[in-house]
Amino acid sequence: MDAVSPFAPRTLCFYGVRVWLLMLWVWALPWAHASQNPVGDVVNVQLRWHHQFQFAGYYAALEKGFYRDEGLTVRLHAGAPDRQPVDEVLAGRAQYAEGNSEVLLQRLLGKPLVAMAAIFQHSPSVLLVRRDSGIASPHDLIGKKVMLMNGVGDADFISMLQNEGVAPHRLTVLPSSFNFDDLLTGKVDAFNSYLTNEPYYLQQKGIDYTVINPRNYRVDFYSDILFTSENELRNNPARVEAMRRATLKGWRYAMDHPAEIIDLLLNKYQVEKTRAHLEFEANAVRELILPDLVEIGHMNQGRWEHMAQTFLKAGMVQAGFSLDGFMMDSAPQPLPSWVLPALMGALGVSVMALGAVWWVYRVNRQLVVADNELRAVNQALQASLSENMGLQSLLQEKAIRDALTGLYNRRYLDEMLERELARAKREGYPLSVAMLDLDHFKAVNDTYGHLAGDEVLKNLARYLQSSAREGDISCRFGGEEFVMVLPGLTVADACRRLEQWRTDFAGAVTRHGTLEIRVTMSIGLAVFPDHAASVEGLLQCADKALYRAKNAGRNRLEVGA
Repeated sequence: MDAVSPFAPRTLCFYGVRVWLLMLWVWALPWAHASQNPVGDVVNVQLRWHHQFQFAGYYAALEKGFYRDEGLTVRLHAGAPDRQPVDEVLAGRAQYAEGNSEVLLQRLLGKPLVAMAAIFQHSPSVLLVRRDSGIASPHDLIGKKVMLMNGVGDADFISMLQNEGVAPHRLTVLPSSFNFDDLLTGKVDAFNSYLTNEPYYLQQKGIDYTVINPRNYRVDFYSDILFTSENELRNNPARVEAMRRATLKGWRYAMDHPAEIIDLLLNKYQVEKTRAHLEFEANAVRELILPDLVEIGHMNQGRWEHMAQTFLKAGMVQAGFSLDGFMMDSAPQPLPSWVLPALMGALGVSVMALGAVWWVYRVNRQLVVADNELRAVNQALQASLSENMGLQSLLQEKAIRDALTGLYNRRYLDEMLERELARAKREGYPLSVAMLDLDHFKAVNDTYGHLAGDEVLKNLARYLQSSAREGDISCRFGGEEFVMVLPGLTVADACRRLEQWRTDFAGAVTRHGTLEIRVTMSIGLAVFPDHAASVEGLLQCADKALYRAKNAGRNRLEVGA
């Protein structure tokens, strides 16, 4: 008698399952494919502006056939002042479009819009001013001529002004002429711009400029959002998913092959920008998309809610709004028309295959014990891996945190300050670095004990964390010395903020048991580009200013020279 392979039951089992699944797939596929995306579906996509690298992913998806592979014929329409994405989608002239934060704002105002993907994790919308104008912060815009979109496209800027306590009516707001020469000639003092575009013109002309970026004033919005209408999602859910899938694939390709997309823009779309300008734009776009850190198109419900709350605080929307259904993945989607016929067909195939399944089941019973054992081992390995990853993450966090105060430590400061200064230089905004030192702290330790001294340090750390803006960085430099990094703050703005902190803390009480301890602090401030242009220079300048504050009687602020 021939020997029987011990692997024969498993082989028969897998073979039977494959046959059954193949029959099911063959029956259902024609229904699904024919109903989801009929080849040749023509869809119109409205871009925000003229053809440029800002929309690279759409060109890549079109040129590389990603849309065609999904059964879509896509027409890309360049934007214009009189052709806005939200209007085009609501009017039905475009099924899809790319917009800024106005997509969320209009949704909160009752418009039936659905966000499919957030391409830019940070908004490129900024105000540009000439350095020689003396304007460096939102407060400096009071009484100045500021060119904006004069509508919902200004949400970033209105929110920034609100956060800084500057009423918009205190500015002379002019509707955008879309002519950048208005800033160069002095017709306006500040011009609404894109970080990916207009700074290049100023650099080429050798004009020093300052960027007023809402991100430095606690306004960090998504941008370049792929969106559609509720009607399109309701009637063509599979097409919407196909559109998103192909577009994100296009963006991944564009991020990996920027030079190829630049060639395409120059040769096929005949854009007027130079290759050098497009390369500048490509680099700036990459820094806003963050493809190496974040999955392209990623959206977070909590961040949308934060944006909505920002609009509410700015008085742009009414309370009681809901974001239900705004994000595509959370939007209620109807059952596609092909599902029911496919299920009926599958049921028929299942009945026909019932006999085969029965004997497969009998064979599979012999494998259950082994499978369960393997599953248990796998679960144990997964749990161990998760635990190790959690421990690794915890160790990494501990490595950059001060154990006593929970603030970042000197090691993190050294790494972070290099990045922040590079970004400030690139985007043209000031960077303030302040050194804070507790006065007579040795006497506190000697008089009340080190535990009481620790409580004072923790109290100051809590105050700094609660008073800092989003984007500010608080570090314990060593001993009783702290460092605050304040992106976007000019000398005047930083002085106002630090003086407030100094006076607040001087009046604060640290309680330790029955003790009530009052301590003051001295502060030294250095600002890029006013005082230094390197990390070492900024820290050295701030340290010298702190030394002067100590020698001048303590409990005071001194500014670098």
